[in-house]
Amino acid sequence: MTTPLESTGALQRRLMLSLPVTEIEQQVTTRLTQMARQARVNGFRPGKAPLAVVRRQHEARLRDEVVGELLQGKFIEGLGEHQLRPAGNPDIRPEPADGGNALRFSASFEVFPDIVLADLGAATLSLPTAVVTDDDVENMLDRMRRQRAEWPEVTRAAARDDRVVIDFVGTIDDVAFEGGTAQDVPIVLGSGTLIGDFEDQLLGASAGDTRTVKVPFPADYPREGLAGKAAQFAVTVKAVQEIALPEMDADLLQAFGVEDGSLETLRARLRERLERELEVALRRRRKAAVMQLLVDLHSFDLPHSLVHQEAHSLAHQAHKRNPDVDPHADMAPYEAEAARRVKLGLLLAEITQREGLRTDPQRVRAEIERIAAGFEDKEMVIKWYYSQPERLQDIENMALEEQLVDWVLSKVQVRAESLTFDAAVAT
Repeated sequence: MTTPLESTGALQRRLMLSLPVTEIEQQVTTRLTQMARQARVNGFRPGKAPLAVVRRQHEARLRDEVVGELLQGKFIEGLGEHQLRPAGNPDIRPEPADGGNALRFSASFEVFPDIVLADLGAATLSLPTAVVTDDDVENMLDRMRRQRAEWPEVTRAAARDDRVVIDFVGTIDDVAFEGGTAQDVPIVLGSGTLIGDFEDQLLGASAGDTRTVKVPFPADYPREGLAGKAAQFAVTVKAVQEIALPEMDADLLQAFGVEDGSLETLRARLRERLERELEVALRRRRKAAVMQLLVDLHSFDLPHSLVHQEAHSLAHQAHKRNPDVDPHADMAPYEAEAARRVKLGLLLAEITQREGLRTDPQRVRAEIERIAAGFEDKEMVIKWYYSQPERLQDIENMALEEQLVDWVLSKVQVRAESLTFDAAVAT
């Protein structure tokens, strides 16, 4: 018997499912009979209760089970008959009976879209390139020295790169707000730690000075009650300090883990570390560029159920990062990103299936070795990954994504874009 199908939208479909009453009753009776042979009913020995008693106690539940199982079978049969791939679970509802010989139901669901892959050969993609220079190594050395710097007090006025120790009280419309008051806060002027030009308004201040700093909170400030509001801070400067960098001598080098006390050894280690960081950053940028290109080049309808599900996932992730976020509130803020992720996931699955891409064990091994390179006992890390099926699966997925990225890059025209190290690793 053909299962009727309706198209109710671009991706919406509805199957009409019919369950013969005789088939339902036959299965219910069979299960009741089987249950009666073992059922324990008060007043009767096990398996000796009359069928009518067992029916009275269990028929409703068994009928629901039978109808549910038959519906599932009919739904799967209908999908096969019409060669449909559902995206999400169906919404099954009862329909008016047809003459009393069958129960009728409608199963509404969405299907996956038919994706037509774009001509990648006509696309041009800019990919960043960068190298670690001697200046990058020296900048890292300088940052390491600054982490161990001392800050002696000075009697002069504060200049850029000095550190000031301040107390402040913040108000909005002359009312103090939560989190706007603090004491003994060390701030390096020019570090960009505080909002707006807060730090610039403290340039030229000396210990003992008081200043009124006026700054607006950014419109995208994470605290809704402060976002976009104009604030005023009463600031007291308690101390002005200047940086005193330690000498790069043998003691400091050993403190940095260089046992031979050689500055060149430290430079070599830093260069190796920066090159690993740069490699990861360039791979991340390359992947992001490829994914964005795929999103931009393709247009097709998305299953609403998948977008809705992804939006809920994003909301729960936001709640984990910030418990103040209600994961059950309006999903609108998450829908655009959810739609992008669903679209990209469908594209990647389509390309992987059409091109027959499979996980390459050599790539997986190379990826694990790359991760292990940052640890002292590399072999232990490698063995750990291969002994953890879930972690190994994560690496296999990463390797497969890299294969897909390489496939896209083999099709498009690539233009190199030179970046500095700092620009390349910036998030």
